Amino acid sequence: MVKLLRSEKLTPYLLIMPSAILIVVILIYPLVTGIINSFLNINLLIVRPTKFIGLQNYINLLHDPLFWISFKQSVLWTIIILIGEMIIGFFIALLLNTDIKGRKIFRTLILIPWLIPNSIAAIIWKWLYSEQYGLINYLLWKFHIIKTYKAWLGDPHLTFGAVVVAALWKAIPFVVLVILAGLQSISKDLYEAAEVDGASGFHKLIYITIPSVKNIALITAILTSIWNFNQFDIIQVMTRGGPGTATLTMPVFSYELFLQSFQVSYASAVATIMLILMVGPIYVYVKRLMANE
Repeated sequence: MVKLLRSEKLTPYLLIMPSAILIVVILIYPLVTGIINSFLNINLLIVRPTKFIGLQNYINLLHDPLFWISFKQSVLWTIIILIGEMIIGFFIALLLNTDIKGRKIFRTLILIPWLIPNSIAAIIWKWLYSEQYGLINYLLWKFHIIKTYKAWLGDPHLTFGAVVVAALWKAIPFVVLVILAGLQSISKDLYEAAEVDGASGFHKLIYITIPSVKNIALITAILTSIWNFNQFDIIQVMTRGGPGTATLTMPVFSYELFLQSFQVSYASAVATIMLILMVGPIYVYVKRLMANE
């Protein structure tokens, strides 16, 4: 009997053990290794003994202009995409929640950008922005919005905005999906009662719709902010952080240090700072999720 009870207690742990091992191997081990490397002097281009150098990599980063450029642009990137995806996504969700003709078709089509892998989406937009044969240049020229074709990904003044548009195209469908689910959970009785009281469409939006989806919108905003701050593949495929430093963000900067300059420890320090910056949003996200439960 005792052996049976013991086996029953151990069974759940045995069942989750493969997943736990996988998480440790794929997530925990690289994370811990990266943090440890940030305190060492590993540079694959220099033959020297590996030694502990404390906070020297972090001190060097604080005096590195490229780090501050990447930091500022990461923050700017995150804020612009967050505002854009939440506002546009909210109003698209409102539209798809109405009884418009072809609503089911639009709901399906809106998900297509989200389902396309980031790298493929980046290649598509890189082609659309092409200075020689890009569709965007052609349409803008055809409708007399521009006189000559623009180098959208070659002009430092245009590139950041161009890549943001591509990232928004990818990000908005997820927001639409989540907000739409929240809108559909609102009881129609609330709107009917408001109509009886003479409330206009604007008042119903302000006093019923927005308060009802506020929590889910906040959780979505926090989650997508984390994703956007760590966005790498769209920027890397489209511009590689260029031209110059026009689209250099922290993930791209860390990648270049690691795989192009082979400054393993320096790149690890950048990645560790990114992790520290994400602790706050992750904490708030988890706290909001637990509060909703």
